[in-house]
Amino acid sequence: MPPKPKLSKAEKEKLKAEEDLRKAAEEEELKAKQEEELKEKKKKEKEEEAEKKKRENEEKKDRKIEMTQLNNILDSNKQALQNLHDERRKLMKWNRYMRCDGSPDPTVQGEINTYINLRLEDTEHDDVESVFKASELDTKLIDELNFLLEDTPPEEISSREKELYNETKEELQSLVKKKMDAASLHLLQEATDRADPETFNLQFEHKSPDVCLSLWGNLSKNPRIKSFEFAKQGLTFEIPRILCLSDCAIRVLDPKYDHYSPTCKSFYPRPKVVQVEAPVEEAKPEETEENKEEEKKDEESEEKEKEPTDYALESIDLMAALAELEGGPKEDEEEPEKKEEEKEEEIEEYIEPKTPEPLEWEDFEEEEDVVDLRANDIVGGVFHFDLMSLPPQPKTMNKWIVTRLVDPPELEYIEYVADSVTQIPKENQSSGNTPVQGDKRDEKPPIGITMKLPGHVLFSEEPLIARWDYKKKYWRQDGFTDMSYDEDNRIFSFKTAYFGTFALLQDSHLNMPFQSWELRPHKTNASVLTIIAAIVEVEIEIKDSMCCLSKPDDRPELETIRNKWVTPKELVKIMKEAGINLFPAEDSSKYVSIQNKNSILTNWMYEQMALLSSAMAFSWSKWNSEMETSDKVLFQGSEALEDEPLLEEDWGIYLATKKRTMKLKCTEFDEEFSEEYAEGTTFRSNLYHVVLNQCSEEAKERINNSSYQYVDCVEQILKATKVLTYS
Repeated sequence: MPPKPKLSKAEKEKLKAEEDLRKAAEEEELKAKQEEELKEKKKKEKEEEAEKKKRENEEKKDRKIEMTQLNNILDSNKQALQNLHDERRKLMKWNRYMRCDGSPDPTVQGEINTYINLRLEDTEHDDVESVFKASELDTKLIDELNFLLEDTPPEEISSREKELYNETKEELQSLVKKKMDAASLHLLQEATDRADPETFNLQFEHKSPDVCLSLWGNLSKNPRIKSFEFAKQGLTFEIPRILCLSDCAIRVLDPKYDHYSPTCKSFYPRPKVVQVEAPVEEAKPEETEENKEEEKKDEESEEKEKEPTDYALESIDLMAALAELEGGPKEDEEEPEKKEEEKEEEIEEYIEPKTPEPLEWEDFEEEEDVVDLRANDIVGGVFHFDLMSLPPQPKTMNKWIVTRLVDPPELEYIEYVADSVTQIPKENQSSGNTPVQGDKRDEKPPIGITMKLPGHVLFSEEPLIARWDYKKKYWRQDGFTDMSYDEDNRIFSFKTAYFGTFALLQDSHLNMPFQSWELRPHKTNASVLTIIAAIVEVEIEIKDSMCCLSKPDDRPELETIRNKWVTPKELVKIMKEAGINLFPAEDSSKYVSIQNKNSILTNWMYEQMALLSSAMAFSWSKWNSEMETSDKVLFQGSEALEDEPLLEEDWGIYLATKKRTMKLKCTEFDEEFSEEYAEGTTFRSNLYHVVLNQCSEEAKERINNSSYQYVDCVEQILKATKVLTYS
């Protein structure tokens, strides 16, 4: 093969020039292609952005329309409810004014003050029967004040009126106590005449729905007496030898009201006070006339710089003319397009209420034995276990009955503190050290008490016992030993080193968080809320404007409140008094481990669930607690027109945020969570419109026929239980 001929220098340069031209052409072609692709990409992005903006604008429009419709329905219901309650309150005031039974109006200071003063001055009717009869009216007046304080809207009652009502309530409670003391003294003065023929001691018991009074008076001084039982109260107490040989009496007074706890500072929520530091302002130099003149000159020079000169205006016009001749883009033509775009963006949006910052709560910083009333409930009321001096008894001397006069006549309390407490040095009393053994150990032993727990209270665990400290005004748990609880027979025993005022306590959050919940319709304006709490399972029936506790139906303690139709506020009150607290307080998150949710969002859901509850069932979802963010709420929902339990496959998962609500494709039994829409559905701005878009005509008819009183009743129950947060 012959060798290739060598290229000359001119040929090499020619080939190199051709190669450079080819590469330049390719580069130019590639550059043109890239520019075209970039142009297409920008065009596509612009179209996508326009489409996105169009969808967002449509969503904003729909959201504005839907939220306006929903708010109109809610506002209409609230206004109708407000009108109803206004008429009811007017009628109550009129009926109160027209009442002619001789009872004073507790809201009129003149009337109630006259009534209290006359009662205090009347010492001729201090016998037990008269005092018990009069205390019924006192209790009714206290109930009336309590109802007014709870029922009157904040805007219709001033802080001064609240203060006066509370003061009147305290005065009436004090009146009941004073009159019970007077009746007790009257009984003790007649102890000899009322002595039991077998034991020769005073043994008295009297019980009414509002109060129970029991007295034991030591007349016989029999050292063989070891204990005594008040059968009506179900309370047995030991009597130490030192008391058996003294002129003493023991009283147990069981009033209806606990008027001690509200005076304790731990009774109310304790929000932390956030101190915001004011920004430190820099010291400004004093303005002099020279400084002012200099500032004016500077401002004038700045304005001159900002104003365009004639030369500048001419150059701007010249550039615009050249642009028109060259066929380039005109600035004046682009401006209308921009203005049109700006106009499209200016769509009126629905203004959402701002979510308040979550409150932080103060820690309970008291001694170890002091009771935190935010974490514990007083159940079964309070009872006074008092040691008193037996007043001088009448003696028969020949034909005369002689009684030593005590003026003024009053109860004399005996101070009794067990030696087990007095022998412990003060610095060791709270540490639980063993008391020092001594000869005086048995002179004043702790008093053993065995009590039958109140029959109207459900105790789900062993109760705690506390005594009231009158000086520091709080409940404390020291001074009690040997506590035992017989759950089957509902008997609680303990020993106390003190006499005084006692109360039984139960953990406020014993049943929180809930395991699950379900709200299921019965028919139009009727539904049932089932809550499976940590210990109990309850059912709350709701019908029209009333509700009742229907289950558990196997607990005799709840017999008095079961199937009792009341308002939601009254139901909350009687259930808590019965020992079933399913109603979280505003600071309960401090004591219960929960997934905090946006308060505005959850309240919206409760309002909309109530609107839909005649035709839709709602239930707990495991995904709600697993969702880390507080701005998303998940729950199950299903149309339920038949009054029977739903099947697992009937339920669907709903996701709600402050802007959107949708039905999801995933189920409660999927292993992984997905926010993909359910087939054939789309998101809406709220739950109400999501359901109306999917439900049947019969369901729509039920929803439209739901009364505003029923909707309000369901809403109150849901907001009281806070099921979306505490499950």
